[in-house]
Amino acid sequence: MKGNMTVKKLNRIILLVLGVIAVILPLLITNSYRLYFFSFVGIYVVAASGLDILFGYAGMISFGHIAYYAIGAYVTTLLTSYAGLPVMASILIAAAVAAAAGALVALPCSKLKFQFLALASIAFANFIYQLICNIEFLQPYRGMKVEPLSIFGVNLNSDYRYTYYFILVWVVIALLAKHMIVKSKIGRAFMACRDNTRSADGMGINVRKYKVMAFAISTFYVGFAGACAAHLNELVVCNTYVQANSFNYVIMCIFGGVNTIFGPVIGAVVFQFINEALASATAWRDIIFGGIVMLFIAFLPGGCMSALRGLEEKLAARFSLGKKEAASKGGKKDD
Repeated sequence: MKGNMTVKKLNRIILLVLGVIAVILPLLITNSYRLYFFSFVGIYVVAASGLDILFGYAGMISFGHIAYYAIGAYVTTLLTSYAGLPVMASILIAAAVAAAAGALVALPCSKLKFQFLALASIAFANFIYQLICNIEFLQPYRGMKVEPLSIFGVNLNSDYRYTYYFILVWVVIALLAKHMIVKSKIGRAFMACRDNTRSADGMGINVRKYKVMAFAISTFYVGFAGACAAHLNELVVCNTYVQANSFNYVIMCIFGGVNTIFGPVIGAVVFQFINEALASATAWRDIIFGGIVMLFIAFLPGGCMSALRGLEEKLAARFSLGKKEAASKGGKKDD
């Protein structure tokens, strides 16, 4: 029991330290590109967290989430450019449209399993990509200009410290919302459907309903991330949304660990840093990256979170043992 309490205390200390680092990071970094880089880390955290709700908690695999990322990006672009809506309102509406698209796709796909669901998600991602590429109005190859991130008319892109804090706030909101969902009745239903659909159905859980709900929540996250990315880049180009980019979110979950709140956070950070480190290795980049993914699968099948949990347990056990030894020594002195 004392060991468990120590693990909780260690978790709180680690979270506090990481939170302080995240808040003061823009004060330590003056390079605009680095701030832009960390802003995108936050966007990827939101997207990977959304996929983890579907994959880690609901047990449904998708290799087509880039489609909802694209929907979020293009919907917010059209709303700000042609409807004149404020950026924040358009981002939320774009995320809602992506969630609606996810729910519609999930309705016929909710009974599919494993490779069939994966193939259906890939097919939808290719459909959206081809649709974007063939609508001249969207200027697919030349690209459409997008309004910069702004709040109350203030251009946040003028200083990437502002965009960093803007994304950071939404990362915190997204993680808190995810925590509340997975700890609620909805989250328990997701996990019941993941573990055994027949048992879940026998317990009175509407399996199809919760699968559609998991898809909708997951795609809301990804659509939100896509909309934010569009405003951060101030440009949308169709080549950004090829189906192969869907694997990036899966890789982030592999790196960090699924079925956890902070796994996608670690996964997004690791993914971005590896990408940055391999930026100059043009010819060998994909080979090296593939090798790194294989190493993670072989030696860290549970992702970085599993390794961190093991380390925390060892530290907690050692810390508890140290306290016991100190107490016993003190008792002997008193005697």
